[in-house]
Amino acid sequence: MAVARPKQLDPGTEYRQWCGLARDGKLPRLLLILPPKGDEDVWFGEQVASAAREYLATQDGIDILDIDGGSADFDVDSVDSFLNSQSLFATRQALIFSRAAKAITKYPRLAERLLEVASSGEGPEFMVVHTGASTSKGVKALSATRIKAATKLRFRQLYSDPPPWRPEPDASEAAQFVAAEARLQKITMQRGASGSLVALAGSRPADLLQAINHFSLLGLTSVGEQDVRDVASHSAEGSAFDFADFVLSGDSVSALRLLTKISRQGLRAWGGKRVSIRDAFALLMSAVNSEVTKTAAIIEFMAHTPDLEQAIKASGSRPSKPVISKIQKRLAVCDASHINKINAAILQAEKNLKVEGWRDTIHILEMFVFRILKRK
Repeated sequence: MAVARPKQLDPGTEYRQWCGLARDGKLPRLLLILPPKGDEDVWFGEQVASAAREYLATQDGIDILDIDGGSADFDVDSVDSFLNSQSLFATRQALIFSRAAKAITKYPRLAERLLEVASSGEGPEFMVVHTGASTSKGVKALSATRIKAATKLRFRQLYSDPPPWRPEPDASEAAQFVAAEARLQKITMQRGASGSLVALAGSRPADLLQAINHFSLLGLTSVGEQDVRDVASHSAEGSAFDFADFVLSGDSVSALRLLTKISRQGLRAWGGKRVSIRDAFALLMSAVNSEVTKTAAIIEFMAHTPDLEQAIKASGSRPSKPVISKIQKRLAVCDASHINKINAAILQAEKNLKVEGWRDTIHILEMFVFRILKRK
């Protein structure tokens, strides 16, 4: 009997629900983890399969076939044999078929056989088939099935931008994912910390969870924005927010010095991957955009209510002492006119790169600094 899938849930909530079902062994006869119509993140499906393995590890008297369809050593005969015969040594069976798309593309009959076995009421008590992002003929056959024994599950990527009706950074799906996963590790993400982590590490769940695990290893039970920045201080993402802070605080010397360092030494991302100079441009501009939005919200709030702590809260951050100090320094030189100048310079830098075809990314960033800042 197919398990009814909750509708209109964000990927993080849905994956946690399915992992809970998998750990309890409450899966449908055939669980098809399929590619969505848009962007997919395979991490969520992998976690559901891992949760099913956790359940199976606690069970006695069950014959398990856990096979990787993307492996060079994949043996189609082992799958055929498992699906076509009852185990001699166990009364129960279960199948976990990871990266199945490659195997199903090469052997389309596998898709038909999986559906036949699921409909027959015989064979494995449950089958978890994670296809990946392929749209081959075999995968399309699985996607199109309407048999009652099959439940189709699709995970898209987490949205990194907050909804328009709640524009604070902590409201994005990715930030909500961070907060929920941190709670599972007994870590409280303070106001603004989840949004800052997404801005630094991106919205890929594996990267976000790696950062949360890092906080746990450090023994942190409460994480603020400054903790996030401190951990990322030597990464490309940390450099991006340093650059944004220099720009908004009017420190042209430090901004240009950082660009020189990037040009000579390059950058490495949070997870250790080297970042190209062209990618560094997008990273730095994204950080500037994020901080400009936050600062503009603070300036607008202060125009009506001159309370800096409340203004910082309204912008989506927690008014800790380091944050208050940083914003005070920034507001000493940054007003609405400066914000407008930065926005205009961002548009010009994007035009230089994407329309006019300038090839020297560092030069574009240097010109960006020159357009908005006077040397101290």
